[in-house]
Amino acid sequence: MKKAMKIVQALAMVLLMSGGAMAQGTFVPQGGITVPGIVYMNISSTNQMLPRIILTNITGETIKCKVRVYDHDDVDLTHLSKVVKGGQGSFPTVVSGTGDFEIPAHSTRLYWMMPCSGIKRTAGYATIEWSADDSKLRKALIGSIWRVRSWTGGGTDVNDPLNNSQPF
Repeated sequence: MKKAMKIVQALAMVLLMSGGAMAQGTFVPQGGITVPGIVYMNISSTNQMLPRIILTNITGETIKCKVRVYDHDDVDLTHLSKVVKGGQGSFPTVVSGTGDFEIPAHSTRLYWMMPCSGIKRTAGYATIEWSADDSKLRKALIGSIWRVRSWTGGGTDVNDPLNNSQPF
């Protein structure tokens, strides 16, 4: 009986310790912003409006980011995104395939909504959240939304600052 009790106590200790370790990996945002007016259109390969969110880390440490884009019915469209940085030629270097990524100190990343298969038109919003190892940090990012529209015979680009160009 004593042996069985020791085994139960040992298992309880292991579970308690592993629960604490799992909690440490949880993303707890320290700052963020909601971006209204996200328009996504994928009508054909020559008629698209694909939003891109440009984020720059203005701190001296790595910032963890979480970007989510939602459609008109509050459905998460994050699966249509890639996170990229500059690259060679006309193709950027993919950093992440989702909306969860890190931005190194004094670096910039581009959250890029990609074309999807089939026709999709929607207007919604995005949320951008960030966290850092320094729990006292209050502002870490500046950014803009780059609205790219292409259609047969032309295209337009508009770049609007987030948060009135102020850090968030």
